[in-house]
Amino acid sequence: MSSTDTVHAAVPDATAPAHGACENCQTMLHGHYCHSCGQSAHNPLKHVGHAIEEVFESFWHLDGRIFRTLRDLLVPGRVARNYLNGNRVGYVQPLRLFVVLTLFTFFVGKLTLHADDFSLNGGDNSLFTKAQTVEEVEAIRSAQVAAFEQQQRTSPSGAAAFAMAMAAVNTAAAQRSKELSGGELPAQDASQHGTFFDYSVNGTPWNADSNPVVVTGAPQFVNNWLNHRLQNGNANLERMGNKTDLYVQAILTALPGALFFLMPVFALVLRVAYVSRSTGYLEHLVVALYSHAWLMLVLLLTFLLVGLDAAMASPALHATSRWLYALLWLAVPAYLLWMQQRVYAGNKLLTLLRYLLIGSVYTLLVSLAVLYAVLAGVSA
Repeated sequence: MSSTDTVHAAVPDATAPAHGACENCQTMLHGHYCHSCGQSAHNPLKHVGHAIEEVFESFWHLDGRIFRTLRDLLVPGRVARNYLNGNRVGYVQPLRLFVVLTLFTFFVGKLTLHADDFSLNGGDNSLFTKAQTVEEVEAIRSAQVAAFEQQQRTSPSGAAAFAMAMAAVNTAAAQRSKELSGGELPAQDASQHGTFFDYSVNGTPWNADSNPVVVTGAPQFVNNWLNHRLQNGNANLERMGNKTDLYVQAILTALPGALFFLMPVFALVLRVAYVSRSTGYLEHLVVALYSHAWLMLVLLLTFLLVGLDAAMASPALHATSRWLYALLWLAVPAYLLWMQQRVYAGNKLLTLLRYLLIGSVYTLLVSLAVLYAVLAGVSA
């Protein structure tokens, strides 16, 4: 062997694999990731640090992108405009960001947002406390329920709210009747509770099994699902009674799904508002997702303020937090208008007119989404 050969043999081959073989496809590795299948050379099962890193990587991509995205999200339109212009590698994908922020926001909301139980007549149920007999309690209850039913006939969209209010009235009445009867609940009041759905079908009382609601032309499984949800609603209202916090938690559980399905509809509204532009639907969807990511961020901060205010119980913090709530939510329309102008550019007056149109339609959509969340939460 020549001296030249000896020198070459002593120098390691620069192209030789330095990381062994990929555990997934057995391809020889030349770096931390397999160039064939993309799997990382790090085994999360061998090191706790790698396991934790992989969990966060799956949700947040903690390689700096989440922090960069949140930082730029604070500037109206910057993330959406950069993403649409092709600067995508530095940001978390819009759908991932929206889903993670939504789930985290409502998780925090369920921990921090709580409500006192229903209270009537100035907060002390004074009408019922003044009643001296069970008959007087029943007369007051009947008058209250009749008033709610009258209002419900003139405002059918508020059916869920009226059902909750009637549940509160019936529960308060039953409690007062129990007090007056020496601790025993009278038989006629034993079943008094609010009802989610209490209407006649074909002239006879509705029953999920024997006399169900049937939507003409709908598949059988749809009718079964509808009657099942109505039955759940009645059972849940009886169980929840006047426990307002249970309703709040049920609504917070249902809201993320409602907002998720609202997203493509909002993108369609943007598409219609800017129909004269060549912007495609998916590009409008990106704008919609980043807009709602900002809304989730504001909502998250609101929930955190609520939790902090409740934990500290400080009058000064309570007064300050009220101003912060106002500033946060006043910033929302200003932010969205500024974002719309920066992303779509064009004449500022036309942008304002489009913004007002989009805002009006979106307010209606959000109202429907919240109503759906109330109904879905109570009937889950």
